[in-house]
Amino acid sequence: MVDFLVRASIPAIVFTVFAIARRYLPARSARAFGTAYSIDELSSHFAFTQWLVNAGMLAIGTVIALGTHTLLVSVNQVFVSLEGPSDFVLLPQTAIWWFLPGFAALTLAWEATLGIWSLIGNHHEVALYNYWTTAKAGFDSTRVLRIMTVVIVLPIALLTALALPEHAVLQKEAIHARGYGFSSTRSYRYVDAWRLTVIDGFRQRDGKVVKRAGIVLDFADVLFGDLELLADLLPRFGDAHAEVLRGHQGVE
Repeated sequence: MVDFLVRASIPAIVFTVFAIARRYLPARSARAFGTAYSIDELSSHFAFTQWLVNAGMLAIGTVIALGTHTLLVSVNQVFVSLEGPSDFVLLPQTAIWWFLPGFAALTLAWEATLGIWSLIGNHHEVALYNYWTTAKAGFDSTRVLRIMTVVIVLPIALLTALALPEHAVLQKEAIHARGYGFSSTRSYRYVDAWRLTVIDGFRQRDGKVVKRAGIVLDFADVLFGDLELLADLLPRFGDAHAEVLRGHQGVE
Protein backbone atom coordinates (compact mmCIF):
# COMPACT_ATOMS: atom_id res chain seq x y z
CA MET A 1 0.00 0.00 0.00
CA VAL A 2 2.82 2.38 0.89
CA ASP A 3 4.66 1.62 -2.37
CA PHE A 4 1.47 2.29 -4.35
CA LEU A 5 0.95 5.64 -2.62
CA VAL A 6 4.55 6.63 -3.30
CA ARG A 7 4.24 5.80 -7.01
CA ALA A 8 0.87 7.49 -7.28
CA SER A 9 2.21 10.66 -5.68
CA ILE A 10 4.93 11.15 -8.30
CA PRO A 11 2.63 12.66 -11.00
CA ALA A 12 1.09 14.93 -8.36
CA ILE A 13 4.53 16.08 -7.24
CA VAL A 14 5.61 16.79 -10.82
CA PHE A 15 2.38 18.72 -11.51
CA THR A 16 2.83 20.71 -8.30
CA VAL A 17 6.46 21.57 -9.11
CA PHE A 18 5.48 22.77 -12.59
CA ALA A 19 2.62 24.86 -11.17
CA ILE A 20 4.92 26.48 -8.60
CA ALA A 21 7.55 27.14 -11.28
CA ARG A 22 4.99 28.84 -13.53
CA ARG A 23 3.81 30.91 -10.59
CA TYR A 24 7.12 32.02 -9.11
CA LEU A 25 9.60 31.48 -11.98
CA PRO A 26 7.71 32.59 -15.08
CA ALA A 27 9.36 32.59 -18.49
CA ARG A 28 11.14 35.83 -19.27
CA SER A 29 9.60 38.10 -21.88
CA ALA A 30 10.75 38.35 -25.47
CA ARG A 31 12.05 41.85 -24.71
CA ALA A 32 14.45 40.42 -22.12
CA PHE A 33 16.00 38.31 -24.88
CA GLY A 34 16.00 41.16 -27.39
CA THR A 35 13.71 39.49 -29.92
CA ALA A 36 10.47 40.39 -31.64
CA TYR A 37 9.87 36.90 -33.08
CA SER A 38 6.66 35.10 -32.16
CA ILE A 39 6.64 31.60 -30.67
CA ASP A 40 5.25 30.17 -33.93
CA GLU A 41 8.01 31.81 -35.95
CA LEU A 42 10.68 30.45 -33.61
CA SER A 43 9.06 27.01 -33.66
CA SER A 44 9.44 26.96 -37.41
CA HIS A 45 12.97 28.35 -37.22
CA PHE A 46 14.17 25.78 -34.66
CA ALA A 47 12.26 22.79 -36.04
CA PHE A 48 15.50 21.00 -36.98
CA THR A 49 17.78 22.67 -34.47
CA GLN A 50 15.87 21.21 -31.54
CA TRP A 51 16.76 17.69 -32.70
CA LEU A 52 20.43 18.62 -32.76
CA VAL A 53 20.20 20.20 -29.31
CA ASN A 54 18.40 17.16 -27.90
CA ALA A 55 21.03 14.87 -29.38
CA GLY A 56 23.74 17.09 -27.92
CA MET A 57 22.10 17.03 -24.48
CA LEU A 58 21.87 13.25 -24.62
CA ALA A 59 25.55 12.95 -25.56
CA ILE A 60 26.73 15.47 -22.94
CA GLY A 61 24.46 13.99 -20.27
CA THR A 62 25.88 10.55 -21.01
CA VAL A 63 29.44 11.89 -20.71
CA ILE A 64 28.58 13.59 -17.40
CA ALA A 65 26.94 10.46 -16.02
CA LEU A 66 29.63 8.00 -17.10
CA GLY A 67 32.46 10.35 -16.17
CA THR A 68 31.08 11.04 -12.70
CA HIS A 69 30.38 7.35 -12.13
CA THR A 70 33.91 6.41 -13.19
CA LEU A 71 35.36 9.04 -10.86
CA LEU A 72 33.35 7.81 -7.87
CA VAL A 73 34.27 4.16 -8.46
CA SER A 74 37.94 5.11 -8.91
CA VAL A 75 38.04 7.05 -5.64
CA ASN A 76 36.39 4.12 -3.83
CA GLN A 77 39.07 1.83 -5.30
CA VAL A 78 41.78 4.18 -3.99
CA PHE A 79 40.48 3.68 -0.44
CA VAL A 80 40.54 -0.08 -1.03
CA SER A 81 44.11 -0.02 -2.35
CA LEU A 82 45.27 1.68 0.87
CA GLU A 83 44.50 -1.54 2.74
CA GLY A 84 47.19 -3.45 0.84
CA PRO A 85 47.00 -6.96 -0.68
CA SER A 86 43.84 -8.92 0.12
CA ASP A 87 42.15 -12.25 -0.66
CA PHE A 88 38.76 -10.69 -1.40
CA VAL A 89 37.31 -7.21 -1.57
CA LEU A 90 33.72 -6.37 -0.66
CA LEU A 91 32.36 -3.13 -2.06
CA PRO A 92 29.13 -1.16 -1.54
CA GLN A 93 26.10 -1.75 -3.72
CA THR A 94 26.94 -0.46 -7.20
CA ALA A 95 23.61 1.43 -7.40
CA ILE A 96 24.79 4.10 -4.96
CA TRP A 97 27.35 5.32 -7.49
CA TRP A 98 24.62 6.11 -10.05
CA PHE A 99 22.41 8.52 -8.07
CA LEU A 100 24.78 11.49 -8.30
CA PRO A 101 25.78 10.92 -11.95
CA GLY A 102 22.15 10.53 -12.96
CA PHE A 103 20.88 13.69 -11.28
CA ALA A 104 23.97 15.64 -12.34
CA ALA A 105 23.37 14.66 -15.96
CA LEU A 106 19.70 15.70 -15.77
CA THR A 107 20.40 19.11 -14.26
CA LEU A 108 23.67 20.06 -15.97
CA ALA A 109 23.27 18.77 -19.53
CA TRP A 110 21.00 21.65 -20.62
CA GLU A 111 23.29 24.53 -19.70
CA ALA A 112 26.39 22.59 -20.74
CA THR A 113 24.87 22.08 -24.20
CA LEU A 114 23.94 25.75 -24.56
CA GLY A 115 27.38 26.78 -23.30
CA ILE A 116 29.19 24.66 -25.89
CA TRP A 117 26.84 25.93 -28.59
CA SER A 118 27.64 29.51 -27.58
CA LEU A 119 31.37 28.83 -27.87
CA ILE A 120 31.20 27.39 -31.37
CA GLY A 121 28.10 29.12 -32.71
CA ASN A 122 26.02 32.29 -32.65
CA HIS A 123 25.43 33.59 -29.13
CA HIS A 124 22.28 35.45 -30.18
CA GLU A 125 20.89 32.29 -31.74
CA VAL A 126 21.46 30.44 -28.46
CA ALA A 127 19.65 33.18 -26.53
CA LEU A 128 16.69 32.92 -28.93
CA TYR A 129 16.58 29.16 -28.48
CA ASN A 130 16.68 29.55 -24.70
CA TYR A 131 13.79 32.03 -24.85
CA TRP A 132 11.79 29.74 -27.15
CA THR A 133 12.12 26.70 -24.86
CA THR A 134 11.25 28.62 -21.69
CA ALA A 135 8.30 30.30 -23.37
CA LYS A 136 6.93 26.94 -24.47
CA ALA A 137 7.36 25.48 -21.00
CA GLY A 138 5.71 28.47 -19.34
CA PHE A 139 8.48 28.89 -16.77
CA ASP A 140 12.19 29.70 -16.64
CA SER A 141 13.52 26.16 -17.03
CA THR A 142 17.13 27.29 -16.72
CA ARG A 143 16.54 28.76 -13.26
CA VAL A 144 14.54 25.69 -12.22
CA LEU A 145 17.45 23.43 -13.18
CA ARG A 146 19.87 25.64 -11.24
CA ILE A 147 17.65 25.45 -8.16
CA MET A 148 17.45 21.68 -8.57
CA THR A 149 21.25 21.56 -8.70
CA VAL A 150 21.51 23.33 -5.36
CA VAL A 151 18.55 21.68 -3.61
CA ILE A 152 18.90 18.13 -4.97
CA VAL A 153 22.28 17.48 -6.58
CA LEU A 154 24.52 19.09 -3.95
CA PRO A 155 22.96 17.13 -1.02
CA ILE A 156 23.22 13.92 -3.05
CA ALA A 157 26.86 14.76 -3.77
CA LEU A 158 27.55 15.19 -0.05
CA LEU A 159 25.82 11.93 0.87
CA THR A 160 27.64 10.09 -1.91
CA ALA A 161 31.00 11.50 -0.84
CA LEU A 162 30.45 10.05 2.63
CA ALA A 163 30.09 6.60 1.04
CA LEU A 164 33.37 6.77 -0.87
CA PRO A 165 35.48 5.09 1.86
CA GLU A 166 33.09 2.13 2.26
CA HIS A 167 34.68 -1.28 1.75
CA ALA A 168 35.79 -4.43 3.48
CA VAL A 169 38.88 -6.43 2.59
CA LEU A 170 39.50 -9.99 3.66
CA GLN A 171 43.18 -10.43 4.39
CA LYS A 172 45.08 -13.38 5.81
CA GLU A 173 44.64 -12.55 9.47
CA ALA A 174 41.72 -10.14 9.66
CA ILE A 175 38.91 -8.24 7.96
CA HIS A 176 39.58 -4.53 7.57
CA ALA A 177 36.45 -2.47 7.01
CA ARG A 178 35.41 1.13 6.65
CA GLY A 179 31.78 2.10 6.91
CA TYR A 180 29.77 5.13 5.88
CA GLY A 181 31.51 8.44 6.52
CA PHE A 182 35.17 9.20 6.90
CA SER A 183 35.75 7.08 9.99
CA SER A 184 38.96 5.16 10.49
CA THR A 185 39.40 1.55 9.40
CA ARG A 186 38.21 -1.08 11.88
CA SER A 187 39.92 -4.47 12.05
CA TYR A 188 38.21 -7.76 12.91
CA ARG A 189 40.65 -10.60 13.60
CA TYR A 190 39.62 -14.09 12.57
CA VAL A 191 40.88 -15.47 15.89
CA ASP A 192 38.17 -13.39 17.60
CA ALA A 193 35.37 -14.80 15.44
CA TRP A 194 33.31 -17.67 16.81
CA ARG A 195 30.41 -18.05 14.37
CA LEU A 196 29.65 -17.53 10.68
CA THR A 197 26.05 -17.39 9.48
CA VAL A 198 24.97 -17.46 5.84
CA ILE A 199 21.64 -15.71 5.31
CA ASP A 200 19.21 -15.65 2.38
CA GLY A 201 17.65 -12.29 3.28
CA PHE A 202 16.41 -10.10 6.09
CA ARG A 203 13.17 -8.69 7.44
CA GLN A 204 12.53 -4.95 7.38
CA ARG A 205 10.81 -3.03 10.16
CA ASP A 206 7.47 -3.18 8.36
CA GLY A 207 7.70 -6.98 8.29
CA LYS A 208 8.55 -7.26 4.59
CA VAL A 209 11.15 -9.92 3.80
CA VAL A 210 13.92 -8.84 1.43
CA LYS A 211 15.68 -11.72 -0.30
CA ARG A 212 19.33 -10.77 -0.35
CA ALA A 213 22.15 -13.19 0.37
CA GLY A 214 24.80 -12.20 2.87
CA ILE A 215 27.17 -13.34 5.57
CA VAL A 216 27.10 -12.38 9.24
CA LEU A 217 30.17 -12.89 11.41
CA ASP A 218 29.94 -12.94 15.19
CA PHE A 219 33.08 -11.84 17.00
CA ALA A 220 33.94 -12.06 20.66
CA ASP A 221 33.17 -8.40 21.34
CA VAL A 222 31.32 -7.10 18.26
CA LEU A 223 28.96 -8.18 15.50
CA PHE A 224 30.17 -7.69 11.96
CA GLY A 225 27.39 -8.05 9.41
CA ASP A 226 26.70 -5.04 7.26
CA LEU A 227 24.02 -6.34 4.90
CA GLU A 228 24.46 -3.46 2.48
CA LEU A 229 28.20 -4.01 2.31
CA LEU A 230 28.06 -7.79 1.97
CA ALA A 231 24.86 -8.07 -0.04
CA ASP A 232 26.50 -9.19 -3.29
CA LEU A 233 28.81 -11.64 -1.61
CA LEU A 234 27.09 -14.92 -2.37
CA PRO A 235 25.61 -14.12 -5.80
CA ARG A 236 29.03 -13.08 -7.11
CA PHE A 237 31.29 -15.68 -5.56
CA GLY A 238 29.05 -18.53 -4.43
CA ASP A 239 30.31 -20.19 -1.25
CA ALA A 240 33.94 -19.25 -1.86
CA HIS A 241 34.02 -16.54 0.80
CA ALA A 242 32.32 -18.75 3.35
CA GLU A 243 34.85 -21.52 2.79
CA VAL A 244 37.74 -19.08 3.11
CA LEU A 245 36.32 -17.69 6.35
CA ARG A 246 35.59 -21.14 7.74
CA GLY A 247 39.17 -22.08 7.04
CA HIS A 248 40.47 -19.46 9.48
CA GLN A 249 40.99 -20.34 13.07
CA GLY A 250 37.98 -20.21 15.36
CA VAL A 251 35.26 -19.67 12.70
CA GLU A 252 32.52 -22.30 12.59
